[in-house]
Amino acid sequence: MKAPSFAYARPGTLAEAFDLLERHGEGARILAGGQSLIPSLNMRLSSPELLVDINGLMELRGISFQGKVLRIGALVTHAQIEKSPDVRKHAPLLAQAAPHIAHPAIRNRGTLGGSLALADPAAEYPACAVALDATLVIAGKK
Repeated sequence: MKAPSFAYARPGTLAEAFDLLERHGEGARILAGGQSLIPSLNMRLSSPELLVDINGLMELRGISFQGKVLRIGALVTHAQIEKSPDVRKHAPLLAQAAPHIAHPAIRNRGTLGGSLALADPAAEYPACAVALDATLVIAGKK
């Protein structure tokens, strides 16, 4: 099946992304790794008016360890988590869980933020977050 027609936007900042999402409300969908969204578009299970591509938002990328805090951005892929020396050292459970997510092609595109946002009860990361007593930082316009 073919995906429905939709508008596309690639904001340059988080503020621009929040503005687009606020203006379009339920008619907008966020595109990052696309591992769940693209199949749902192709099967016409989702018909957004607008796709907001957040892949260019650098503030959502990267893995860093500062003080006693391991920060993993929402756009970090499963493959990056699996290979990160900081994750292996400071949160080895995440590095061990990542190879069990789908297959390599999915791990190269799928993101931590997407996996957590999808809230699949069979997913690895929510259970890891609980086990690690993780703090999730959620951003929004308000």
